[in-house]
Amino acid sequence: MINIIEFVNALFWQAPWAQTLGFIALVVGVSGFFQKDDQKLRYYLTVFTLFMALHFFMLEQWAGALMALLGSARNYISSHTDNKWVMISFFIGAWLLAIPNTNQWVHLLPVIGTTFGTWALFREKGIRMRLFMSIGTVCWFTHNFFVGSIGGVIIETIFLAINSRTMLKLLKDGAVQSTEH
Repeated sequence: MINIIEFVNALFWQAPWAQTLGFIALVVGVSGFFQKDDQKLRYYLTVFTLFMALHFFMLEQWAGALMALLGSARNYISSHTDNKWVMISFFIGAWLLAIPNTNQWVHLLPVIGTTFGTWALFREKGIRMRLFMSIGTVCWFTHNFFVGSIGGVIIETIFLAINSRTMLKLLKDGAVQSTEH
């Protein structure tokens, strides 16, 4: 356990400002996943992914930074439209931005995560939206682990837990509503 703490401490001090920004993003992101309202979740995710874009730029992780920046725009725009052509343009944009900035397999994970998140935000609602987002979260978790994003690993772990909890609450609320009718 002490080795893990020493490793995380050393990792933090390699890029303290970037890691601090990752922790700020963590607070915003966690607050978002407590939202049962899809629109509020989208707004929180917009701010969260903007902070993560800056975090990845500071860590010089270009594919992650570009996907987070694109994700921030996508989160905001998806709160105003569910147009499939807008969604498709985000798919194309993600792949065109990422492929030239990818020189290792780990850099494809944010693209895959962004693809699942884009589908979720434009085509799904409620539990299904959160389920697709969870698949994207697993991709981002793996990326963040391998590129040394402390806050990113913590965020994605917490996202999975909170998102799972919220999905269960939505299931329970749906079950209660269906028994009341």
